[in-house]
Amino acid sequence: MSTEVDPQLYDPVSEFCALYLHSTAVIDGQVYIVQGYGQYIRNGRRKGAGNPHIRFMDINQRIPVARSGEFIHVATNRTEYPENIPQTVSPAFWWDRNTLTAYMIMGGTVDYQGLILENGALYNPGSPREIWRGNFRTEFIKNYTGSSNKLDEWGALTSGLENPTGLISSRNSYYDVASRKGYIVGGWVDAITNPTDSFLIWDFDTNGWTNSTLPWGRSLGNGVMGSFRINDRLVHIHVGGEINGVYTTMDEARIYDAETQSWYTQEIRGEVPTPRGDACTAMVAAPDGSSYQMYMFGGSENSSRTARYLGELWVLNIPSFTWVRLDDSRGEFAPGTRSAASCNILQNRILLVYGGKKSVTAGQAAQCENGGNAAYFMDLNTLTWLETYEGSGTQANYSVPSPVYNLIGGNGYGGARLTAPPDGFNNEVLATIFSINGTRVINPNPPEPTDTGAPPQDGSTKPTSVPIGAIVGGVVGGILLVALAVLAFVCFRKRNGKMKCTGSQDDIPVGGRTELPAFSESSFHQNLTVYKDPRAGYSGYYQSTVLGAPTAQEVYIYELPTAYTHSHQHVNSHELMSPQDMAESPNSTTHLVADQELPLPPMPPGVPEPRTQV
Repeated sequence: MSTEVDPQLYDPVSEFCALYLHSTAVIDGQVYIVQGYGQYIRNGRRKGAGNPHIRFMDINQRIPVARSGEFIHVATNRTEYPENIPQTVSPAFWWDRNTLTAYMIMGGTVDYQGLILENGALYNPGSPREIWRGNFRTEFIKNYTGSSNKLDEWGALTSGLENPTGLISSRNSYYDVASRKGYIVGGWVDAITNPTDSFLIWDFDTNGWTNSTLPWGRSLGNGVMGSFRINDRLVHIHVGGEINGVYTTMDEARIYDAETQSWYTQEIRGEVPTPRGDACTAMVAAPDGSSYQMYMFGGSENSSRTARYLGELWVLNIPSFTWVRLDDSRGEFAPGTRSAASCNILQNRILLVYGGKKSVTAGQAAQCENGGNAAYFMDLNTLTWLETYEGSGTQANYSVPSPVYNLIGGNGYGGARLTAPPDGFNNEVLATIFSINGTRVINPNPPEPTDTGAPPQDGSTKPTSVPIGAIVGGVVGGILLVALAVLAFVCFRKRNGKMKCTGSQDDIPVGGRTELPAFSESSFHQNLTVYKDPRAGYSGYYQSTVLGAPTAQEVYIYELPTAYTHSHQHVNSHELMSPQDMAESPNSTTHLVADQELPLPPMPPGVPEPRTQV
C-alpha cells in the first residue's frame, strides 16, 4: 500500500522500520494505533521521527503474520486525522463506548524533524491544557469495510487541569468506563530525565482533574500495570519499572483501590522475572472468574544504552500473586526480543503484540520490520505463536493455560484453588478486595511443601473437600474430651484424698474455648504508614513493610462478585463483557469441556533467584 506522499517525506508503509512508545485501543472490531516514536529507512539509512498517522487493523479478517503490514491501513485523508494533532509518545488513548468517542491526552513531545509532515507549519508539540478527541462514524456500522477508518472529526478541547507542570508521558494509564474516570500513573514530564510522582485522575463528567502524590516516589511510568474490576471495585496493579532512578524488582505489587482511594503493597511469589521496564501487558479473566491473568511481554532490563531487550512472556496470576514464565519468544512466528511494544487481547484469547523497538540492546538502532509487518499473535489457549491469525473465523472461549492451573489448581475453565498469596495477604483490605466467589480468606495457611518438584498433572489424586468448621469442631471436640477425662481423674484423686475439687479464677471453664482466637487488628496495622496528601483530600494506608501472615484463619462470606471492565488494556471474560462487547467479539455460548481438576499443589517455597535469559 502506498500513501503517495511528497518524495522528500518518509512513507509510513514502504519506508517503515519500527514504531514504539505508541498507544492502542480496540474499538468496534478494529485495533487503532496512534502516535509513538517512528523509525524510517531509506537507502539503508535509518531516521527517527514521530508518527503523524493513525493506523487501524480489522481484527475479524484472516491475517498472515509474514504479511501483516498489508492488513494494517494508514489513514491518508487529513480531514480524518489532521496534521496538527500533537506529535507525542505514549499518550493516554481512551475509548468511551457510551459517547462513541476516543480521547487522546498528554504524552511526551516528539521532534518531527521535518521528515513526516507535509505542512511543517502545522507541527504541534502538544499541551497539557488540551484534550484531543475523535468521533466514531456511525454510518460505518451497517456499511463497513475493513479498510474504513471509523474515527474522524478530530478536534481539541480545553483540559480542566489546573497549573500543569507540563506534558506527562506514561505507559501506565487506564480509562474505566463504569466510573468514567481516567488514570495516569507517574511518567516523565517533557523530557525523559524528569520523572514525576504525580497520580492524575480525570473525571469525564466534570472535565476536572485530581493530582495526588504517589506514596513510593517518582515513577518513570514504564512499569507494567493491569487494571480491572473485581467485586465491583476498580483496582490497578503496578509492578516493576523505574522508581526513584532504580529499576525495581518484580516481587512486589503496588495496588491502588479506587473505592478507598489508597495504595497498598503485596509481595509476589513464584519464579520472579528480572527487573524491567517498557514491557506491555494485557488482562484476561478465567471463564468462571476464579482467577485473573496479567500477561507481560518483552521490555528492557534497564534504561542504559547497553541494556538487553527481552522476549519472554510471563503471567502474573491474581489473586494468588504468583508469577509463571510461559514462553521465550523463539519460534519462527514469535516477535523476538523487543521493548515498548503494545499488547491487546483479541477474540478473548489471542494476544496481539504490535510494534516495539526490536534490537539486541537499547542503544542500537531498531531492526527494521519491512513493509510494516509488525503484528504478532499468540493463542493463549495453546501458548502458540500463530503463523496466521484466523480472525473471527474460529471462535473459542479463553482457557486458563495449563502451566497456570498446574500451579493454582483447577483446570482450563477455572476452579482455581489457590485464591490468595501463599503467605497470605498483607492486610485485610486486600483480602476483601480480592475475595473470590464470595469467600475472603485472611490466611490460606498452606501446607509446607515436601519437595520442589512440579505438582502432579495427571489428576489421579482427587482432592477431598472438608469444611473448615468440621475440622475445627473435630479438633476442639477432641481437646474437650481429653480435658474432661483429665479433670475427672484429678477430681477423683482429690475426692479420695478428702480434698475439695475447685477451680481457680484463671482456670479454663469446663467445656473449654469454643472459638478460635480473635484476629488482632494491630497485627496488620502495626507496620502500615499513614499518609495524607493535602492535594488529594484523602488519606489511606500505604504498606511499607512486608508482613507475616496472621496466626488465625478467618473466612467471611460475602455476596458473589459482579464485575465488568473496559479498556484497551482490559480484562476479557464472556461473563464480564457488556452486550455491546459481545456483539463486537462474539463468543460461543458453549463452554470448553473442563479438564479433570488437579489437586492443590505445593506452595512455592519462596522467591528463587531470577533465571537469566539465554
